[in-house]
Formats: sequence, C-alpha cells, structure tokens
Amino acid sequence: MHPISSASIESLPNELLLPILEACAVPSLSCVCKRWHHLLATEVMPSLYKKIAQLRFPQGNTNTQQTLMLAKVYRLNPGLTSTEKVYQVFKQVFTLTKSISPLEFKEKTEEKKGLTLANYSSYLLNINRLLLWKKLPGGEEYLSREEIKHLPLEKKGELLRDWIEENCKNITNLDLYKAGMTYLPLEICQLSQLQGLDLSQNQLTSLPAVIGQLPQLQGLDLSQNQLTVLPTEIGKLSQLQNLYLKQNQLTALPAEIGQLPQLQGLYLNQNQLTALPAEIGQLSQLQGLYLNQNQLTSLPAEIGQLPQLQGLDLRENQIISLPAEIGQLSQLIMLELAENPLKDIAEKIRQRFQL
Repeated sequence: MHPISSASIESLPNELLLPILEACAVPSLSCVCKRWHHLLATEVMPSLYKKIAQLRFPQGNTNTQQTLMLAKVYRLNPGLTSTEKVYQVFKQVFTLTKSISPLEFKEKTEEKKGLTLANYSSYLLNINRLLLWKKLPGGEEYLSREEIKHLPLEKKGELLRDWIEENCKNITNLDLYKAGMTYLPLEICQLSQLQGLDLSQNQLTSLPAVIGQLPQLQGLDLSQNQLTVLPTEIGKLSQLQNLYLKQNQLTALPAEIGQLPQLQGLYLNQNQLTALPAEIGQLSQLQGLYLNQNQLTSLPAEIGQLPQLQGLDLRENQIISLPAEIGQLSQLIMLELAENPLKDIAEKIRQRFQL
C-alpha cells in the first residue's frame, strides 16, 4: 500500500480532515501541508481552547471572561492566538506531568502525546490527584516507593481511592494551601471526617458537587482562587462556621448559601458580585459579612433578618441606597460604607452609625 502523499491530503474535503485533526492534533502535523496547517490554526485549535475552557468552567456556555481567566490560570499572554495558547497550555501540563511522573514520556515524546481534550482532561485529573496525595499524611512517602514511582501517571491516579480508604479517610484537617491545584479531585469526598480544609491560593476554577459530602466541615478556605460560581451542594455543609471566598471571580451566590445554619463568618471581599440572594437572611448565626470590593448596587431587605450580625463591610461597591431594614440589626456594631455612591440613607441608620 502506498503511503498517503501531501498532495492526496490536500484533496481531502474539510469534513474528513477536521475529525482527523481533532483526534490527533500535534505540532508536527502542521508541517504536512499548508492546508493542514491552516485548518489547525483556524478550526481545530480555537475549538480545542474553547473546549478546555468549558472543561474548566462547566457552568453554562464558554464566554470571553472564562477564556481570559483560563489565560490567567496558565499565565498566558492575552495577545497570543488560540493556537499559541493551546501549545502553551499543553507545554505547561506536560512539564508538570514530567515533574510529578518522570517516566511518563519515556517512550512517547510530548508531540506524540497529542494536543487533544481527552489527553488534557486525563492529565488535569491525575496531576491534581497526585498534588492532593502528596499533602495527605504518608502520601509523599508512598509515592516515592520504587514500585509506585515508575508507574505511568494514570496508573498512579487510579490507586488514590483505595489508598485513602486504607490510610487516611479519618483525618480531620487538610492543608492544601498553595498546593498548585487547578482541579479538586472527586476523592476529596472520602475524607468525610474533615473539619478544616484549606484550599487557598490555588488555581481552582470550579468545585465538584461532592464538596457537599463533607458533613463535619467547619472551616473552608477558598481564598485567592479563580472561582466564578459555587455549586448548590455548598448548602449541605450543615456544620460550616467560616467560609472564606475572598479574591475569587464570583458574580453570584447560590440560594443554597442560606442553608448553612452554623455559619458565623462569610468572607466575600474582592469578587465580582452584583447582587445577593434573599436567602442570605436565613443565616441566623452570621456575625461577620465581608463584601468590600465587589460590584453590588443594592442589598436585599432580608439582610435585616440577621440577628447576630455584628460586622458588615460594604466598602468600594456601587451601592446607591441602603434598605431601611439594616436598622433592625440590633447587634451590628461595625458598618463600613466608604467609596459607594450612596444617595439615600434612612435617618434611623444615619443616626445610629453617625453617618
């Protein structure tokens, strides 16, 4: 059988070429012929970049904000083309893979691994499994064993569930601060006795629904990530007392946030919130609500139903007026309003806080 020539490839219709490219796109393919190179750059790579963004931001359709945030996660120059961004993303993923699993590319070069969504999602999952594993008690020592160290990344990742079951499902605190995580593995739900979980200063763009399967959790720190939404399952954390979400990209909160009966501190400063759900008024134990540096234009009247609220920080928002119900907050001793375009403040509130 004669090999397919460049000329014969040139004659193939797009509907045949594109599926081939999407299934095995690698940099070397761009050298086969000019038309192949053109289709990679104009059809395959922009689509692949958008699919990667959809994987990282599973809620709704991919938009410009999400692709910009993906570029931020990977520290990409926003001026790069989609093709260049895809190459840079995979280069970083492959580099991290090799640092975690040195023999991963022993027989296959990075190029032959292929720039495909399946490869990306597999590496994303298993890299983060190992990043989590290394932070679990005894995890790094186990992964350093000779018989484990030389396994392919995917094989290692598959061992995590059984290892947790045998070794540390009863731990109560887990520190994943600055662990380099871009995805929270589903195995986190096995740690059902966790009371404290620190995920601050990572690059998480979403949380899995299984986060709601941590019934003992009292403190959850998600500060300085890239979260745009919270899963509705956050409302299942019935023992949660402090929720730290500052410096994310949240534009809204789920109504289920009101289903946290023990919540005392809610830290939402430096996000992109434009409104609060009325269910915020159901947080009967809330003492501190920190909303400075958001995009709020108003507050729900239900905020006046927080009997334990002592501190309310609303600095640097776009609030024009305050609901009169704030005057009902009998325990409120700190109300911060600086740098808002306030035009109307009820006299009762003005007198009480000497505004």
